[in-house]
Amino acid sequence: MASTFHGELTVVYRCGVLYCGEQLADIGLSNWQHTYILHICKNPGITQEGLTRLLYVNKSTVARQLVALENAGFIRREPSESDARALCIYPTEKAEAALPQVRAALSRWREYLTEDFTPEEREILSSMMKRMRARATAYAEGEVQP
Repeated sequence: MASTFHGELTVVYRCGVLYCGEQLADIGLSNWQHTYILHICKNPGITQEGLTRLLYVNKSTVARQLVALENAGFIRREPSESDARALCIYPTEKAEAALPQVRAALSRWREYLTEDFTPEEREILSSMMKRMRARATAYAEGEVQP
């Protein structure tokens, strides 16, 4: 069951990434970049290290995505006032303008996935996913071992 369960989550996630990539291509965002836009707009001034921890991805992946987003005009990086080694990441007007489209695409995907669920099933799924996320992040942050 565990391997099937993991496979199901992986397929749902990757299909969602494909969907968002298709929906957001016209504004210049590729498959994975919508997640960066969401978090940078929500946390203006976040450092690359902070973004790495928030997204649970490796530093080189974040660095590559930030270069692409900066080159496309979605973010700007500025030296941190409190840490000379760090750069703070800020959304540009282009990113702020893209944010409603990103949220709408994610909402459409969620609605598509759950359109034949009852309201009770949606609530149960949401509750269970939050619990799973809490356990997963506790592991990733070194708080527990499976």
